[in-house]
Amino acid sequence: MSPRPFLLALIPLALFALWHFLSPTQQLQASQSQLIKAIAQKDAATCAKLIHPDYTDAWNFTAADWPGILQDLRTLSPLLEINLVSPSYDAATGLVETSLQAKSGGGPAASILAERAVELREPTRFLWKRQPWRPWSWRLISLQNPALEIPPSYRPGSISSMSPF
Repeated sequence: MSPRPFLLALIPLALFALWHFLSPTQQLQASQSQLIKAIAQKDAATCAKLIHPDYTDAWNFTAADWPGILQDLRTLSPLLEINLVSPSYDAATGLVETSLQAKSGGGPAASILAERAVELREPTRFLWKRQPWRPWSWRLISLQNPALEIPPSYRPGSISSMSPF
C-alpha cells in the first residue's frame, strides 16, 4: 500500500490547523484568555508580554503600573478567579467587549472585590493592537469600563507597600 493517500488526507488537516493558527480572531481570543489568566494568577511576566508599551486607560495607568497593580491584587485577594461572560471579539478593530465575573478569596478585601465585580453593569472593553503581518502579536493597548471606580489617590503598588500594623 502506498503512503500517498495517507499524505493526501493530511493536507486538509494541515490547512485547517494553519488557518486556525493564522486567524486573527482566534489569536485575539487566545491573547484575551492568557491575559485574564495572568491577572487572576498575578503573573507579572506574562502580563508584561501582553501589555503594549503605549498602554493607557481612564485611570492614567501605564504599562509600567501593571506589576504594582498585580502586587496589590495579590495582597488584597490571593485567590482570584476571573471569567468572561458573553465576550464578543472584533479582530478588525482589536476590541473585546465582555462582562466580567470574579470570585475572590483569601485576603482582607476578597469579598469587596467580588461584590464590586458584580456591581459592574457596563461591559468592560479591552482594546488590543497587533502587527498586521503577525496574527499572534496581540498586545493590550487600553482597558475601559466607566463603571469601575478607582480612587484618584490610588497608585499601583501602594497597598502592598503599606505596613499591616
